[in-house]
Amino acid sequence: MNFLDNAEMLTPKAVGKRIKERRNEIGISMPELGRRVGVNKSTIQRYETDGVNPNRSMIINGLADALQTTPEWLTGLSEEKEIKDEDGRTVCEGEVLDHLNSFLDAVAKTVQPEIQQRFLTSTLCLLIDLFSVTAQHYGRTLNEIDRLAGDEALKKSIQQYTIHVDDIIVPVYRREMEAPIEDMKRFLDGLLHIFDKGRTRVDTAYLYNILHDAQVRLNAANDSVAP
Repeated sequence: MNFLDNAEMLTPKAVGKRIKERRNEIGISMPELGRRVGVNKSTIQRYETDGVNPNRSMIINGLADALQTTPEWLTGLSEEKEIKDEDGRTVCEGEVLDHLNSFLDAVAKTVQPEIQQRFLTSTLCLLIDLFSVTAQHYGRTLNEIDRLAGDEALKKSIQQYTIHVDDIIVPVYRREMEAPIEDMKRFLDGLLHIFDKGRTRVDTAYLYNILHDAQVRLNAANDSVAP
């Protein structure tokens, strides 16, 4: 950890801004962050809006752990945001690379000939790219939920008409995630039929087209909300 020379702790408000910044970066909602640290959503909203005293180490440490960052970054004593292992990898990078290495090791040991190994690795790359599209849709979902959470008119309507918050969140999630999850199901179903004979057979071009169409749809969705 590299500490900043002559660094001073941030103000509570600035700490709150960093909490929100990091939460958005890792793509979790206020309710999810609250679940991780054992508080309700309104407490997280208060942390982000009103701030957190950087000297309250128990709260800061809990938030840092839930946000996959360091207490030093949250409080302004360091600009190193990511937790890194001895190889300089972040936690997320380390987990993904470990799983990929395990996959490559298993393929090398159990699958012959090499052309079949290449088929499996190419298919995995397509699946990762498709899941990346799904992850971006998930991030859009969280951003929309956060936007609605800050809508004062909506808050009043919820209180006035006793609307349950899930009645707002669930349609947002389903509207955004239905198509990408369906793409994932079609892709996996295609793998099941890739060695079929006859009309049920699926080729790799079919899998590529699923990914291409998903990327086009995501780009269109992002363009529709661009300033």
